[in-house]
Amino acid sequence: MTPQLIKHLSPARQRALAIALLVVALVLGFAVVLGPVILLHRHYDAAIADVSDRLHRYQRVAAQAPELRVALSAMQQRDARRFFLRNTATNLAGAELQELVKAAIEGNAGRITTSQNTSPREDGRFREIGVNVQFFATTPALQKILLAIESHEPYLIVENLTVRPLNAFRGFKPAAGQEPELNVQLDVGAWAYAEPGKPDASRPPKPT
Repeated sequence: MTPQLIKHLSPARQRALAIALLVVALVLGFAVVLGPVILLHRHYDAAIADVSDRLHRYQRVAAQAPELRVALSAMQQRDARRFFLRNTATNLAGAELQELVKAAIEGNAGRITTSQNTSPREDGRFREIGVNVQFFATTPALQKILLAIESHEPYLIVENLTVRPLNAFRGFKPAAGQEPELNVQLDVGAWAYAEPGKPDASRPPKPT
């Protein structure tokens, strides 16, 4: 609005116009000053809400930590135990190992003549159980037996192997289509968890 037009307005209208212009100026001033503050406030509100949401999620996860640790420990124990003999007592672990080796041999056309456990060896938290076996088998059967033993779970380890032909004299020839048998002697080892410690009966109980 030009000054010429303002002069033609009545004093009351001029005052009203001045007040209106002042209000507009104040509004613009507040907008210029408060606009960035309001935008910054909204930005921080959104950031605080995001951090709060993350914090709540982390708190929920943290609250589950003891339960998850127990489950993880049980899983680790279960996964690790499949590589060890089920029994911890020496005599039971020895019998278990003999049955595993017997199944591997007889399940692949071998004929066991003798089988006996060897002395166990302590290995920290574990105990190595051993068995000495003597049997008859053809060469193809022996290959299958060794594969069955070494691919088994729990782990079975062939530690010593001695192979002798049954007919070692010069000029021996097996019948057509017949595989000659071998006399095989081997030591097989496996591991078991050591038995839990038993209380010493000679020591008096601790006072409670």
